Amino acid sequence: MIRIFFLCSLFLLSGGNIFSQNKTNDVVDINVSSISDSVIKNNFSILININIKEGWHINSNKPLDDYLTPTSVKLKDSTGIRMLSIEYPQELISKLQFSDSELSLYEGNVSIKVIVEVDESFFKDKKKAEFELQYQSCNNQTCLFPVQKTLIVTLIKIE
Repeated sequence: MIRIFFLCSLFLLSGGNIFSQNKTNDVVDINVSSISDSVIKNNFSILININIKEGWHINSNKPLDDYLTPTSVKLKDSTGIRMLSIEYPQELISKLQFSDSELSLYEGNVSIKVIVEVDESFFKDKKKAEFELQYQSCNNQTCLFPVQKTLIVTLIKIE
């Protein structure tokens, strides 16, 4: 009987842990938009706005420890489009309870700006750019599993 109770307790505890690992969507809210460059014909600024719930953070694009997952943006399909630059926000250097060393973090509302250049074939074939945003959410006691989200934005050319 004690063995069954122990196994049931272990099952419930592991189930709760798995459930908490999937709550990343409740911790980080993301929206993406594009702005056409009126000076350079086929250039666009893609703005990835990240709202991180109070009490949580995500690792910066250059974490100070090798084992931490950096926040990064990648182009999923480069056909007819190429990234010219990525501007990550200013990181916050902080020491948290679970770490003996300082960490490089983003908190609150942050934006990542990606400049892309597209050629005419892009507008004939698709008009939607797909990016992959990778990040890892943590609070003062735990880190959730790293997340990779696909972000899709429509690019409209100004004539």
